[in-house]
Amino acid sequence: MSVTHVFKVVDGLSLEIDVLSPPTKDENAPVLLHFHGGFLFLGEKTTFPPHWLIDACQKRGWTYATASYRLLPEASGLKILQDAVDAVNWVYANISKRVIIAGSSAGGYLALAATAHAATPRPLALLSIYGMMDSSSERYIHPGRPLVAPVEDEAGALKEIEDAMRDDAIDGYAFPANPPADRRFGWIRALHQAAQYPDVLTRKAGLAARIAGEGTGVISVEDRVLFPVKFGLSKDFPPTVLVHGDADELVGIEQSVAVAGALEGLGVDVAFERAVGQAHGFEAKEAIDLDGDEVVGNKTVIDPLRRVIAHLERHVQGC
Repeated sequence: MSVTHVFKVVDGLSLEIDVLSPPTKDENAPVLLHFHGGFLFLGEKTTFPPHWLIDACQKRGWTYATASYRLLPEASGLKILQDAVDAVNWVYANISKRVIIAGSSAGGYLALAATAHAATPRPLALLSIYGMMDSSSERYIHPGRPLVAPVEDEAGALKEIEDAMRDDAIDGYAFPANPPADRRFGWIRALHQAAQYPDVLTRKAGLAARIAGEGTGVISVEDRVLFPVKFGLSKDFPPTVLVHGDADELVGIEQSVAVAGALEGLGVDVAFERAVGQAHGFEAKEAIDLDGDEVVGNKTVIDPLRRVIAHLERHVQGC
């Protein structure tokens, strides 16, 4: 049964966390806390729930939780990250001190950034599902690369984003049924095309262009927590599991490849599972039973997900 709790009240919003306990669990059972995707602009805690992961948690006696957080551009990146850190700490204080921090797409980025944050208790493991990990990488600092399709009125969309920064914060926006026709999805496309994601994330105009020209050293010390791939990884980083489709056109697989390579270079326990031929959201389109005796469905989807769960089991059992 799922129970909803308020873990934080801020900006007039009650940020909530849904907690789904398994039918049976022991006192030492872990909690997997998942952050939803949506480019940090869209979605809510129940957006595209990873049913395969929820089901795997239930069958292993693990608790599954999913938390809301404020969204761009009404809230800054620092405020959004603080929401994620506070959600982890709430779980740690109220449910279990054995936590897996997980997320999909932009939620994968939040999971990474929260794991790297100094105020976050060390988790058993980090799980990123096609994470949008590093807005200081080449994809996000060089203009002229549209997302899905070109934005005709790029300047108009960027002005709308600037205006929205003065609006009241929101902690959810239902994922649009027709994304290309949605205003906020248009903002996401404009930021990709104009290469201004770092600017909006930090509220520092011109930052992406400065990173492109001068390197990540131009990022302020205060904002470096928003760029964990560049500033937050170390040899003491928790065990990490990443899964990404190599046909992902929304968040390129190079995002996960770079994180895996960096962590491997530091000697961190990292597992990277490549889903061959799979696009963004490949595992959220249908119910997937990873524990069935017979393989039903696409092995290029099921096999990497089974390996993901096996990696998590190893980290749970080893701690």
